Amino acid sequence: MESGNHDRSYDYGGIVAAHAAAAATADYPREVLEKGKLQLLDTLAAIVSGAALEAGIAGQRYATSLGGRPAATILGTALRAPLAEAVLANGMAAHADESDDSHEESQTHPGCGVVPSAISVGEELGTNGARLLRATILGYEMTIRFAKAFGAGMTFKQSSMSSHAYGPLFGAGYAAGSLMRFDAERFKILLNYLAQEASGLTTWRRDARHTLKSYVFAGMPAMNGAKCAALVRAGFSGGGDVLEMSDRNMLDAITSHPRPAALTDALGARHEILETDIKCYPIGYPIAAPLAALEKIIRQHGVGPGETKRVRIYYNEDWYKVIGDKTQMPDVNLRYCMAVTLVDGRLTFDSAHDAERMQDPTVVAVGQRIDFLGPKPHLGRFDAQVEIETSRGTFIADQDRNVLGRAENPMSKVQVQEKALDLLTTVLTAGAAREIIDMVDCIEEIADTRRLVALMVPRP
Repeated sequence: MESGNHDRSYDYGGIVAAHAAAAATADYPREVLEKGKLQLLDTLAAIVSGAALEAGIAGQRYATSLGGRPAATILGTALRAPLAEAVLANGMAAHADESDDSHEESQTHPGCGVVPSAISVGEELGTNGARLLRATILGYEMTIRFAKAFGAGMTFKQSSMSSHAYGPLFGAGYAAGSLMRFDAERFKILLNYLAQEASGLTTWRRDARHTLKSYVFAGMPAMNGAKCAALVRAGFSGGGDVLEMSDRNMLDAITSHPRPAALTDALGARHEILETDIKCYPIGYPIAAPLAALEKIIRQHGVGPGETKRVRIYYNEDWYKVIGDKTQMPDVNLRYCMAVTLVDGRLTFDSAHDAERMQDPTVVAVGQRIDFLGPKPHLGRFDAQVEIETSRGTFIADQDRNVLGRAENPMSKVQVQEKALDLLTTVLTAGAAREIIDMVDCIEEIADTRRLVALMVPRP
């Protein structure tokens, strides 16, 4: 529903606030609770593994440089910081390695904004696991619905504003507000402050070290969302309903074609977290389809770098603007990820994040044999075809949009737990990692979130 056509008398703000206030004790369907656990585990693993990477370390340096009363733990470390700064550091780590989840239609990564806010506020308050889980589910709902509400005006093609920053801000704020036991009126006040913090530009695409990108996608929105909730908790008053469809409402101020109905359509009946993807590969999602097609060829034909003459990638040309040669981050650079996979036979977590290997002569030489071409007629927007010309002949593989991990082709619970184990053990012991996995699996039985947090502090 576009701007100018919506019912301006409809109480979007009141409906959203009432839903948020009830979420802490909502009777969610079992599939929603189970999906919430998987998204929570997946993001916590991303935070822990990201704590050892450059973006995570940058967040830690900032968070511990300011002093103040420590209120929450910086996961994957023994460091503690004031609430907002701890949320920032955990957010920076959550998106540091591109292993975090994503939601296609809203163009957001919900977990890396929501979970850092929820886990830090939950630790500060000593909240129980059931409330932490429900606050997380609410955060995903609000991330996705607000990003959808900003509409087509906030896309790569039509705007320089980054939906990846705008959406998670609201998710982080609502998750924190739920844990702080806000009623509907305080959620309305909270939205006033979240609206003032709404920001983010797509200039993150020029980041070379994943630090700015982590700040835009996660660190900034997570911190600002939690901060706004803390302001309201401290007694800050609001100024009416900023979603009221009259002159100068929030959505019209931010985008030219808002879709306010996205906020309330089937709210409480359709759960957006069920449509959220969990990544199989620790890379930008637009790389997943061509990489999966390449892996099919390697698996079926044993193709190696020495016999590869040319590699042709047929793909939607818009994606090359995001994952093409101008992108200097290894895990978001299509040419590098494809070349290093051909050289090694598979893409590993380490190779996906090895900036130095982008300059390795062997990898560069293979990369120079890769051609980026437009899509073939039978390919959809997210589909890719990879063609490898070798001394033994030419091998071709198609991959549709539904790579493993997409909501339509979900990873199993065991697969998500195995992924989490791999990520967690980059920083923690295998024993601690398994305890975390088991605890999240029965999170409703945990009386205090601090028990879970304690497991994510490295043991001497």
